[in-house]
Amino acid sequence: MKNIVFTTVVCLTLFPNANGFVYPNDGVFANPSDVHSFYQCSSSTSYLIHCPAGLVRNDAQKKCDWKVVDPIIHCAVSNQPNCREKTRWTTDGIVIVGVDSKSGSDSQHLNSILGIFVDTLHGNNVYVADRSNNRIQMFLGNSLISGGITVARGNGADSNPNQLSSPLDVYVDKNENIYIADDGNQRIQMRQKGATSGITVAGGNGGDEELNKLNILKFTNGSSDGIIVAGQQEDESSAKILSRPTNVFVDDCETLYVAVTANDRIQKACNTVAGVYGEGSNASQFNQPWTVKLDQYNNMYIVDTFNGRIQKWRPNDSAGVTIIGGNGFDDKPNQLWFSYSLALDSEGNIFVNDLGNHRIQKFNVLSETNSY
Repeated sequence: MKNIVFTTVVCLTLFPNANGFVYPNDGVFANPSDVHSFYQCSSSTSYLIHCPAGLVRNDAQKKCDWKVVDPIIHCAVSNQPNCREKTRWTTDGIVIVGVDSKSGSDSQHLNSILGIFVDTLHGNNVYVADRSNNRIQMFLGNSLISGGITVARGNGADSNPNQLSSPLDVYVDKNENIYIADDGNQRIQMRQKGATSGITVAGGNGGDEELNKLNILKFTNGSSDGIIVAGQQEDESSAKILSRPTNVFVDDCETLYVAVTANDRIQKACNTVAGVYGEGSNASQFNQPWTVKLDQYNNMYIVDTFNGRIQKWRPNDSAGVTIIGGNGFDDKPNQLWFSYSLALDSEGNIFVNDLGNHRIQKFNVLSETNSY
């Protein structure tokens, strides 16, 4: 833990201290000249408190906190600057877990990893759905290689509130509540921060013949019934029929993107935005695209699983660019072996799950290629 530095100066009520700031009474006050520190005044003495490195002052909660990054996307503007238009990433990944490419259940190993999520609001902590170990692992953003911390343990594969069965994916909200796609129990579990048991917020009632037709469901807050928002099988338009949808992403403008694996395409609402030329390995094609994510500039990042690569599609592009992988299937740093998920941190670094090698790799952004 980083130390907080305290500097003592003398202050009198309604008189400025040595830095010229006026204190009306005892309490905590913002430092108007620095968002990384604040003043605490008590008994005619003020303390200049510096936040640990990387944190900023949270005036509402009167504490040091991670900076909240405001979305850059402007929903009403069609032509926006793309600061990652020409961005490149390292070709070799850094392994943060699974260095020996072996499966396991200790803090340095995973087994059949699928979903991955980076909490950009809280220090870029990385969460992984460790499917065959029936658990969710967290890797601290400031010490990624120090090993995983189990934040949701299966306690045996079953359906009790403190158990998981083959978790597929994970999401963390702004309050650090964890949402888990608990595949074996056909439910979505929510675990509040620090809780040892979960609450079922969707599903958990067994398979439903009507709602099991490759649809995308939307669950509003507090509702146990899903609304079909994509994949209505009775629709005549083929763009509305989903064949094996494996991943969804909702951007800051509440636009829905779906990776439709069996159709080798990416859907935006009811329109195909990538993969209109069928299965293949050229720049405009996919072979089992499993996951799609977007950054704040609307660039799409797609896990092209059976081509062993990550493709980047800029807005309105008709073909993608390989930014990671595409070098065959093996365990070298520039290779992927059946990857199914990715996530971006607040700096644009990309984390990729490499299921065949039982590892998570981090590909660092080459900052000099950004166009800020």
